[in-house]
Amino acid sequence: MGHLLLIGADGSIGQSVAKAFLEDEWQVWAVGRHAERFAEGVQWAHTVSDVADFEQMTHAAQALQAYLASQGDLKVDALVYAVGDITAQKLHEMSIDAWHRILNANLTGAFVATRVFSPLFSPEPHLFYIGALSEKLVLPGLSAYATAKAGLEVFAQVLAKEQPRWKVTVVRPGAVATRFWERVPFRLPPKSLSPDDVALRILEAYYNEQRGTLDLIPE
Repeated sequence: MGHLLLIGADGSIGQSVAKAFLEDEWQVWAVGRHAERFAEGVQWAHTVSDVADFEQMTHAAQALQAYLASQGDLKVDALVYAVGDITAQKLHEMSIDAWHRILNANLTGAFVATRVFSPLFSPEPHLFYIGALSEKLVLPGLSAYATAKAGLEVFAQVLAKEQPRWKVTVVRPGAVATRFWERVPFRLPPKSLSPDDVALRILEAYYNEQRGTLDLIPE
């Protein structure tokens, strides 16, 4: 039995990831904003309002550490960072708050989660970060989102070099049928992935020990 720490457990992809790992008889420990949206069956759950808030996330890590100690000092075998946010605003129209919101969800939160939970990792954990096909995001209105996703890839590359025993993977799906599409003036392409598709590929990549990037292109 493996042990998964899932950040962003209340989103569409996060819910599917939890279900896929639970069905594979993993323990799933969930962090997110809305506990009522967590998949049924998670063994430990904690809510935070902002994954980029170092104090909140440190408190979450301390709570998980106490739980793991009570269970016999279990360790995190896999981390999935599935938090994301998007907006479509041109640079001269975007507020600094909107810029920070997108960068915090997609990039800064990934750093904070990795930083505060790393003492709980097993010696050779596998870390997954939900990215995007960043080179295809260079579009009007997507400056914050494209910057964050491109930055996430560089962050993961550096992390992999700093921690060579860790397996680090950026999952880069094409279009995924989630509520994201309600926030941008683009239509969901006719060929798209479901959140379940993404979740199953992450589980598969764990067993295949795939590092680097994992591009998921709808067929």
